[in-house]
Order: sequence, then structure tokens, then C-alpha cells
Amino acid sequence: MVARPPERILDDIVQDKGRGRPVRRKLAANKQRNWLLALTLYSFAKFAENAQLTDLEQSIVTAFRKNGFSDQDIRQQGGIGERIPQQVRDEIFPGKFAQLDTKKTYSFKDMEQDADGIVKGILAMPNVTKLDVQAIHAGEAALRDFPLADRRVLQETGSAMVVALAPNRTPANPRYTIKATQFQCIDRQTDSVFGPSNEPYWIFGSLGGGTAVTTQSQIFADVDNGETRNFAAIDGCIWGQNCAPQALPDGEIGSLVQLWEHDEGNTAQIRAGVATAFAAAAGLLAASTVAAWVAALTAGVGAVVQWLLGFCDDDHIADQTIVYTREVVQKQLPNVGQSFNVTRRFTDGDGDYTLTLKVAHVA
Repeated sequence: MVARPPERILDDIVQDKGRGRPVRRKLAANKQRNWLLALTLYSFAKFAENAQLTDLEQSIVTAFRKNGFSDQDIRQQGGIGERIPQQVRDEIFPGKFAQLDTKKTYSFKDMEQDADGIVKGILAMPNVTKLDVQAIHAGEAALRDFPLADRRVLQETGSAMVVALAPNRTPANPRYTIKATQFQCIDRQTDSVFGPSNEPYWIFGSLGGGTAVTTQSQIFADVDNGETRNFAAIDGCIWGQNCAPQALPDGEIGSLVQLWEHDEGNTAQIRAGVATAFAAAAGLLAASTVAAWVAALTAGVGAVVQWLLGFCDDDHIADQTIVYTREVVQKQLPNVGQSFNVTRRFTDGDGDYTLTLKVAHVA
């Protein structure tokens, strides 16, 4: 089957029909995190019109150009962004970001002023769980006091976030790995256009300490209900490039995991899109000292990747974001050789999967 042209993909989203319907629903349900997507498309549109770019707009365009996007790619996405009707903009973009057009300017100074509101909007979303780590460590609260987003919310948004922050008091000497080990297909994506089995793949990215690490799993062929698949030794890396142990940095760390169904997407474009979105976020990381800014950036990257890969004509199923600090991990794994598993559910009401991650104190 031939991949759909970008104009057809946008029309399906705007008209809320076919494969565009779940895309628009999830974009609208996750409206607050789409601030970075709005900025990206707006910056691309200004570039396409040869308009003068601010420092922030140029930073976004430069990051994409350095990571595999051609000027033609950028202009194409800029043109697509300009075609989004205002009614749809108001539905999927938060506040002032829905009003951006090529006659306006948006700089790092503007972002610094807006950062606190961006963070508050994202952390107030119903699919976000904020753990009071210090209260848990002090015995004043238990993990069960902070429930994860329930299945209904997951099905509506196709997304969830857990924020677990504690001040870093221990040295950054230990080295850790965070890696996906296996996933289970509970219910395959039934609206896939390619037969009874799915071909899922996973995208992993982490942002922290000014460094962005992004990886993409293999495409798992012929996955059906009830099946469990394992990741290879150097596949599914979340922290530690090539799954090699690495120290956790100071400050916050944001990890994004996305589940996709492969239809007609170009895997080279997919890799470029993911790496580029994280590279652009790394460039914006130092622009604000607002608490939980990494959470806002990582969530924003999730929206950008969802959009770009959607225009590669693959289907987004669901994603999870985890924001944490080194202290949270070291408190749970003080000794070399210790590890724990984390299982997360990925569903949008159609596809339904669980993913198991292993966090290990290696050295």
C-alpha cells in the first residue's frame, strides 16, 4: 500500500475522519503539552517564508537542519502548519501558542516568561502523577497514595507522565542502565491497514544534564494478542547510549517512551525525527530555571515526535514520560548489582500493550 501524501494526512486530522480521528483526539486531550509543537511548526513556517528568525526560532530550525532535516522538509512542515485552521489550532494548542503566526515573533525571553505557566499547565493534566518522593522516603506517605492514571484516562489521551523529584544529595559516581527488557501485546491495534498482526516498534529518549540520548527499537514483525517479545541486549536503551552504564547527571532527567505501529513510515525519517526533536529540546533546556522544566520539555518533545512520525504515515499508539532525579534512583538502588523492574501500560483504547523496564546499578 502506498503511503499517504502529507496533505491527505493533514486533511484527515482537520476533518476528524479515518486515521486522522484518533490523532486529533489525542492531540486535543494532550493540549497543554503541544506548546513545543506549535513553536516548531511556527518557526518552520517563518523559515519557509524567509522571515527573520528570533534566537529561539533559529535554534529550533538549526537543530532540525543539523540532525537530518533538509530545508525542503522544514518548508514542507511549515506549509502544513500554516494550513491548520484556527478552530483546530484552538483545539490542539494551548493559549497564546494557538495564536502564533508568521507575523509574530517568539524569543528565548518570551519562553522564559511563559515557562512557569507551561509547566503548571502540563502538571495539571489528568494523566500526570506527581510523587511526593521526600514524603515517601520520610515514611509520611506511601506509593499507593499517588495512583497512576487509570485506564479510562490512558485510553482517551494515549499518554501518561510520572514525576518523581528529590534534591540530589549523593555524588554522581555510580553508573546505571535503564533498559526495556520485554513487552506484551494485550490487544493489537485493530485499525491497522495491514492484516491481523501488528508490527510495533518503540522509541526511547532521555534528556538531562544538557545531553539528549535517543534510540529506536527494531520493528517487531507479526505481533498478535497475548504474545510477549524480548528486546535484544543493545535494543531498548533508555539511559546509557548502546545500553552501556552511565552516571546520572545533576538536575532533572526526562525519559520518553513511545509505542508505534509501523505501516508505511520511512525508518530513516523516523530516526531523524526523534533525534532532532530531542536535540531541539536540549538547545532549549538551559533557557529556563523553572522547576520541572525538563518535564515540560520532555512532554513537548513527545508531541513533536507524535506529529512528525504521524506524517511519516505510521500510527502512534501511546507514550509514557518519566521525570526523575538521580537521588530517586540512588535511594532505591544504593548497592552495585541491585535492580528493579517497572511495568507501564500503553493504550489508546485500540492497541493495548505493557512494557517492562529494568533499572540497574551496574558500577
